[in-house]
Amino acid sequence: MNHSYYEQPQKSSPLGIRILYQTLPGGFNPLHWHEALEILYPLNGDVELLMDGEQFHLPKKNLTVIESRRAHSMLVSGERAMNICVHISKEKLKNYLPDIELYQITCMPDKISDEQFPAYLEICQMMTLLTKLYLLETPEVSLESEGIILQVLAHLIRHFGIRAQGKAPDSNQLLTDRIHQILSWVETHYSDPISLSDVADQLAISREYFCRLFRQSMGITFQEYLTGLRLNHAYQDLLYTTTPVSEIMENNGFTNQKRFNASFKKLYGCTPSEVRRQESKHAT
Repeated sequence: MNHSYYEQPQKSSPLGIRILYQTLPGGFNPLHWHEALEILYPLNGDVELLMDGEQFHLPKKNLTVIESRRAHSMLVSGERAMNICVHISKEKLKNYLPDIELYQITCMPDKISDEQFPAYLEICQMMTLLTKLYLLETPEVSLESEGIILQVLAHLIRHFGIRAQGKAPDSNQLLTDRIHQILSWVETHYSDPISLSDVADQLAISREYFCRLFRQSMGITFQEYLTGLRLNHAYQDLLYTTTPVSEIMENNGFTNQKRFNASFKKLYGCTPSEVRRQESKHAT
């Protein structure tokens, strides 16, 4: 079962660029989405990406672009994986390209043409340089790193960007925008009791219509989304806090221990207590 959650933005630079050097647990990482454009570059281990019902293979030291608001999940090989993940604000990019919202960047390794390959190789080499800069830990690293990302972005738009004809948003897009507004609202209320009526009231529509609209837009039910969101936050708490498992369950909106354990194991392949024990071993 796929679950989707909104990835809460963290602090970006004045240019709207956020560069993350991530270490992710192996296995399944739930569906999530964010407002920013994402560049993903695995450093070790391959990644299987699932987007819009399609599965893509992303080998290590290859790059892909995930468009703004595009829900995606990852299956990470190995016990842990290191990635470079770059988020770029399209709102800030409007200072350079006012019509950036009309561009769609499609860059997946197995869909690159022979004509595009030299540019793709150059982009991957730039990302490798980014890793070397990170290891230096000198004061000018942030300045130089963001300069590289701007070059990468320029190459992506030039060689992999498709500009759509300008037009007003259609009714389907307006409905999708409303769904994303709801997801952002739920992100701040996920630990509270939330009913379908509560959410439908936010849009001033009936519960039945909201359920159909949500499933049509996201490909899952609202309850599946909410459970996945809560489980993701619980997983992070297990990794990065010493809070007892029972409190983590309650702090993330779960009221039934048995159901919490069963849902957690179904998604992550182990129980919350097992995650806590494994993390304790890594810490020693």
